[in-house]
Amino acid sequence: MTNSDNQSIEIIPTLLVGDSSFDSDMIPLCTLCIEVDERRIRFCIVRDENMECIWLEDYNFEKALDQSGVFERLKKIFTGHLLWSSNHWKNVRIAINSHAFSLIPRMIFDKESVKDYLEFALGAPVPQDERVLYHELPIVNAYNVFSIPVLWYDWMINHFQHSSITFYHLTSPLIIGSLVSHAEHQELRIVSAYFEKDYFTLIVSQGKQLILCNRFRFSQPQELVYIILFTLNQLNIHQEELKLLVYGEIAATSELYEELSKFFPNLQIGAGPSTLKYSPQCGEIPGHRYFGLFNTYLVSS
Repeated sequence: MTNSDNQSIEIIPTLLVGDSSFDSDMIPLCTLCIEVDERRIRFCIVRDENMECIWLEDYNFEKALDQSGVFERLKKIFTGHLLWSSNHWKNVRIAINSHAFSLIPRMIFDKESVKDYLEFALGAPVPQDERVLYHELPIVNAYNVFSIPVLWYDWMINHFQHSSITFYHLTSPLIIGSLVSHAEHQELRIVSAYFEKDYFTLIVSQGKQLILCNRFRFSQPQELVYIILFTLNQLNIHQEELKLLVYGEIAATSELYEELSKFFPNLQIGAGPSTLKYSPQCGEIPGHRYFGLFNTYLVSS
């Protein structure tokens, strides 16, 4: 990508809401949460003092980009934004949304083998331009192993060098959020589904314990329903025996929701994490759509 191409990139947020009283003096007292993938970059700010989400910005791309395309937009957003350009946040927590991840039980985890774990999950070598990372998920006694483009990692580490920075795979905040949500419902089994364009993450919990977490590709609502029913059948779980909570790119009026309702009598749109508080501005947005981003604040590392 040439310099002239870089200059032509126009970055306009799909959504921007925030507390107008927020200013740069508050940055050292706040955590910046970032979600990045090939189709979007999202940010939210949480005031640590009272765990209140006070700002959110969402940048969606018209098509999936390669890692260089995402990187150019990431840089442009940060360098052109007075708030994001600061490197003095109290914490920066970054969730990488990708297909490359693997949950490894803590009792067999070996940090010297993280690349092998990921290559086994991928069925292919980890590309040389990817850096393998991992972090612990105590709530499920496991480690989440994943990769991030070296291009992104090096730039973020340098840009936020004065902040406490942590990287996660997006499945970790989704697991945290699903298990916490499970505890708030009087149900033995809960299936949580987080939808994106062409993909969804399926999390099955029973008795507040994680049973399954996996990511699937789909093209039609009927195909998605089949995948969920087949997965549940493999686990010997009937759809009448559970509650299905849906998050992400879905609405109660959508074709996807309508198709799911034919097979899952206990279907419900999920909500944002109740552990967080929300400013009046952030409280007006649909919390289920930003379930992964909000829960990135709550992941223990």
